[in-house]
Amino acid sequence: MSTINERISLLLKDFGDSESGFAKRIGVSSSVMFNIVNPKGRKSYPSGPVLEKILDLEKDGQKVSAEWLMRGNGDIYQSDGNQKIANPEEALDYLRQEFIRLQRGDK
Repeated sequence: MSTINERISLLLKDFGDSESGFAKRIGVSSSVMFNIVNPKGRKSYPSGPVLEKILDLEKDGQKVSAEWLMRGNGDIYQSDGNQKIANPEEALDYLRQEFIRLQRGDK
């Protein structure tokens, strides 16, 4: 099982950032990030405000999963529930068909 520091390091790589680039992305000092992810740093745990900033990150419309970040469970990203529908007409057609099927009592 990975540590929270290792998971943050994975996020850094997934975003393609250096330590200082990721620090800038979330609005903290480079030294804070250095001490969280760099083996030469103190390996300190991230503070609550740092965690909040990380959890606000989005990639491809998905936010960082709190369950993954804190416990290492599940996927690295989760849907925020507000993703755009690729083809709204297809989605509406599907919903109409499902509504009709449910009205008829089909399973």
